Amino acid sequence: MPFEQQSKGAFGGVIRDIKSVVSGLFSGGELEPEKQMGIEVLFAMLGVVAGADSIVTTHEAEFVNQLMDEIGLGGKGRERAFAAFNRGRRREVDVEADLDKLLAVYPKGTQEVARVFDSLVRIAAADGRMRPSERKILEQITVKLGYSAEVLTQRLEQAGF
Repeated sequence: MPFEQQSKGAFGGVIRDIKSVVSGLFSGGELEPEKQMGIEVLFAMLGVVAGADSIVTTHEAEFVNQLMDEIGLGGKGRERAFAAFNRGRRREVDVEADLDKLLAVYPKGTQEVARVFDSLVRIAAADGRMRPSERKILEQITVKLGYSAEVLTQRLEQAGF
């Protein structure tokens, strides 16, 4: 079964969870600093993983747009998320430092960290291929988020890798 079809079931709940956490965050007014940081780190890490093989595919770009739509990002929220994604894609982020910032607000084992992990697995699987460079950065981020390499392997197997 293609990953897109699997994602509608197994990961559909993840999108609903993300949406419940960030719904309305960018609908007027200023975003709370920790929530803004969470969105920026999420999209920066998505950019890092998508750009790890030096090519952001249309499937990966579509995933990012779909995620923004599903969590209700509009206007300034989309601009910030796209800017963060592009910084990650161009490797203009310090992965360790950004993840440290995220984990200082959302500790390992929290739903927020689980959602970041799930989103990273989904973007890695979005184009149906896994380059060694993509796998390597995904493994590094996975460990930093508090997950074992075995958990990543299981999730990737579920996605068809």
